[in-house]
Amino acid sequence: MSARPVDCWVPDSAGLPPTRPGPLDGLTLAVKDMIAIEGRASSFGHPRWRATHAPSASTAPVVSRLLAAGASVTGLAKLDQLAYSLIGNAGEGTPPLNSLYPGRFTGGSSSGPAAAVAAGLADVGLGTDTAGSIRVPAASCGLFGLRPTHGSVSSAGVLPLAPSFDVVGLLARGTGTLGRALGLLSSSPDDARTPAAGRAVTVPADCLDGTSAAAAQAVYATARQIASAAGCTFAECRLAGFVSQDAADLFARIQARQVWQVHGPWLSQNGDALAADVRARVERAEALSAGPQAQAGDDEREWRSYQRGLDQALPHGSVIVLPVIPDLPPRRDASAAELSAFRAGALRYTAPASLAGRPELVIPVRHLASGTKLGIGLLGEAGDDLALLRIASRLCGGHHQLTV
Repeated sequence: MSARPVDCWVPDSAGLPPTRPGPLDGLTLAVKDMIAIEGRASSFGHPRWRATHAPSASTAPVVSRLLAAGASVTGLAKLDQLAYSLIGNAGEGTPPLNSLYPGRFTGGSSSGPAAAVAAGLADVGLGTDTAGSIRVPAASCGLFGLRPTHGSVSSAGVLPLAPSFDVVGLLARGTGTLGRALGLLSSSPDDARTPAAGRAVTVPADCLDGTSAAAAQAVYATARQIASAAGCTFAECRLAGFVSQDAADLFARIQARQVWQVHGPWLSQNGDALAADVRARVERAEALSAGPQAQAGDDEREWRSYQRGLDQALPHGSVIVLPVIPDLPPRRDASAAELSAFRAGALRYTAPASLAGRPELVIPVRHLASGTKLGIGLLGEAGDDLALLRIASRLCGGHHQLTV
């Protein structure tokens, strides 16, 4: 348990005991406060939301299933407002503490679950990922984090942001813990092939210009270690057409229209209560939604073309190793411009998995030359969730990180 105040729990946080014994006996959960708990009104990252919504009539299946397997909920964790941020700074109350880098933000929007797991206050963080809200906190706090294949984990009872991209994801300090929880939640088939079978490990060599030298080195070293440990082939590929600012902008436009479609009436009445950066995204969402329908149609067609093109560009069985964030998370005293630049840089690397509906696993990597711990992403094919975990488990062994 951490001796420092971590500030990860919402003000009315509560615990939940297991509903029966099972394979997860003793496992503790930090649940992002947008996942329904019977009798409670979720905060969705803002007290105004809690005050304007009724308590939930039932608990979300993802929580009920884990409780029925012996897990318990330690607390209900903070998040960025409406889950519409990648920073970890704009939620309710004091931003959660990043135990790995106390002077830096946790990343968002699953900031509270990440802070709780990193501090040892919970074994598993149960959160959501739309644009990177599991992956960015995992990379920022030195955790394993999984964005599952879209639709493979039930999102019933989870507040939506942009349903075409929303997934329930997991954070943990080790692959074994993450895998135990995922095995009870995911509908993806358990492909028991060895990690090497039919796989190629590739690095998008033309997409690393926006990262620090340490991050780029960690990507290459991680990919080579995977290839060596699993007997896979290693190759470089060119994905600049898919890992790009244009792709990130496409994602942001489609996401924004869906945010307004889902929450427009509430946002029209309560947008003035939002943090400045979140409010700016909401205002853009409104403007895009009011724009010509032809533009929305063009973006939808470009999105489908993106998915087809990525499938064609990658050999079957490929695992793409890429950054999650360009370097370290932003400092807690960063300017608005610095936070905006961080978000833009991260979205360039997180958008591909979101647009393609593919799973991405974040591995914490200790980079010896710089003395930093960085998050490196493994992007697989749809349904590769457990296979990615096996690759990481073989790579890291019993350690909570890879060292390069």
